[in-house]
Amino acid sequence: MLKIAVLGLGKFGSTLAVELSRGGAEVLAIDRNPRLMEAVADHVSVAVGFDATDLANLQAYDVQNMDVAIVAIGSNFEASVLITMHCKQLGVDQVYAKALNDMQEAVLLKVGADHVVKPEEDMAGRLSEHILHHSVVDFVELPEGFSLRRIPVPSDWTGRTLEELDLRTRHKINLIQVLRPIPGDADGAVEKTPLPTRDFVLAAGDMVDVVGPDKVLARWA
Repeated sequence: MLKIAVLGLGKFGSTLAVELSRGGAEVLAIDRNPRLMEAVADHVSVAVGFDATDLANLQAYDVQNMDVAIVAIGSNFEASVLITMHCKQLGVDQVYAKALNDMQEAVLLKVGADHVVKPEEDMAGRLSEHILHHSVVDFVELPEGFSLRRIPVPSDWTGRTLEELDLRTRHKINLIQVLRPIPGDADGAVEKTPLPTRDFVLAAGDMVDVVGPDKVLARWA
């Protein structure tokens, strides 16, 4: 399970924390304001209140063991810079930081942020989808010759359970997520099922995220 720390629980950070949790991530939500922390407590794995500019506090809550840290602070840029630096110092692989303008973006990249997001451009829901969808390729080092790909469900897979298909044994591939179109939705929204169970039945029109050897995946390219 992907481990993500969200630091700063204003409107953007709290929405992001909840969306990531709904998407299957283990979310550590952090804010020094108890009211903001308590507002998301029932929707994330862990919600805590402390000053994240203190490196010792971050270490005490194992931020160093997170796959992703998202610094979602907008009102205090100095704190955002310091927390971004702390997260990289602790060895967090991917650090996202919130910026309100181009100058802030340049500074955050300079101090170590791997990605800078601007709320007016990267809405929380869209950003959470990016993080969750790219989790495998971003945070798991795949062997040479292996890839993660999104493919349409082949016709001979439809109407069958994952147990029947036995993709791992027959094709040496692992199915990570199923995306199913929501009937009648004009915007093309999909229902996402990460890590579906063996009794999950695939349907025509589904898309699936699969990991496997490039030579095997090429047949469905």
